[in-house]
Amino acid sequence: MLSEPASSAALYPPTVPPSARALPLWLTLLRFTRNPLRSLPRAVYETDIVAYGRKRPLVAWVTGSDLIEQVLIKRTDIFAKTRLDRRVLKPLIGTGLLTAQGDHWRWQRRIASPLFRPNDALAYVPVMAQAGREQITRWRAKGEAHVAPIEIDMTETTFAVIARTILAGIDESEAGEIQRTGYQFIRPIMWSVASALMLTPEHWWYPGKSQMMRAAAENRAVVQRLLDKRRAAGIEGDDLVARMLQARHPDTGAPMNDEELIDNLSTFLLAGHETTAKALTWTLYLLARSPQWQERVRAEVQSVTGGRAVTAEHIAHLTVTQRVLKESMRLYPPVPAMTRVNLEATELGGIALPEPALIVIPVFAVHRHKASWDDPERFDPDRFLPEREANLKRTQFMPFGAGPRVCIGAAFAMTEATVILATLLQSVRFSWDGTHKPEPISRVTLHPKGGMPLTITPL
Repeated sequence: MLSEPASSAALYPPTVPPSARALPLWLTLLRFTRNPLRSLPRAVYETDIVAYGRKRPLVAWVTGSDLIEQVLIKRTDIFAKTRLDRRVLKPLIGTGLLTAQGDHWRWQRRIASPLFRPNDALAYVPVMAQAGREQITRWRAKGEAHVAPIEIDMTETTFAVIARTILAGIDESEAGEIQRTGYQFIRPIMWSVASALMLTPEHWWYPGKSQMMRAAAENRAVVQRLLDKRRAAGIEGDDLVARMLQARHPDTGAPMNDEELIDNLSTFLLAGHETTAKALTWTLYLLARSPQWQERVRAEVQSVTGGRAVTAEHIAHLTVTQRVLKESMRLYPPVPAMTRVNLEATELGGIALPEPALIVIPVFAVHRHKASWDDPERFDPDRFLPEREANLKRTQFMPFGAGPRVCIGAAFAMTEATVILATLLQSVRFSWDGTHKPEPISRVTLHPKGGMPLTITPL
């Protein structure tokens, strides 16, 4: 049963109850495949590090801020991205920016970085606002108050943004196929992760494997078509696709081949809109559950914009809006876990780690850790008032990760979420049916079990 303490004054939205202790391996794996968050023991929410397993591979859950800083920032020469990420995601995104290592990663990051500077993200605000208005138009076409599938709608809205900005020129007509095949790949992915954790040979069968491989192949075929269309139309421009087509390796002078281009396009098509869509989905749920905060945000948007379209000049003044988004991403981080592996035997938090051990940073638990947050299960956007946010450690709140591999699109995503949320609240009220309490489920990103049906009422 989902944990949700009753309170007339405060909102305690759905979470996942931890197990009282570390479970036997077979039960851990069973819960893991259903929802990895259900395999977390209570101790990860209370202590800095929890080690599991007497034989290799050892798994260590790391949730203490200081230890996370060691893993993600200070000792990156020892704690590296895991083969698990590459093995699980390779069929879909190959060795794109998310899974690449070493020089290959640095080269790809250098190509993409200029498009994601914080100030440059503001140039895309008109496109973001337009995508929000188009979603409002689709809702209005369905008449007065009605139930809308918010998770699906936010995915469509954010896909439009990425297709018109970072990946300018991508054919939006293929959006449905990309989203369909991406979903079919992600749905059984925890069986793939469990198989990788058990170090089974890659060719071994697991439930859903055929579906995943077929979906990945179909997805990459769609991306190949998009690439071919863009190449035929010309490679001029300063968007990411043009940059990748024009790029030459600093050592060899060779351009990216089609496999590398598809790897990166697939990565940005997946990560470039999916995470923001999930952040907006959970935020709208919280605002539907907390009408007083919804009205506070709506009042701020009206005061700042005067009822006009959201512009770049408004972003810095939408402070309540951004506090709500941050608190939503604290409770429901779009990417609920990260993994690393130690490249040599080492010690972390007083625990000896053999080489290699799997280091899991369950961001979902980090953001609800009892030593780091006051009343951590409660929805309270005022945690992010400037004077309070200034006291947060950099590895205490990290919806976009931390360290050298922090999400390249963090500023872009925050700007996009702010613009779309403000735009939607100008014209629509969101209401909860009083019964649906979606369990947060980890499937690379954080999905709401049963989707996110909310009542839409045009204003």
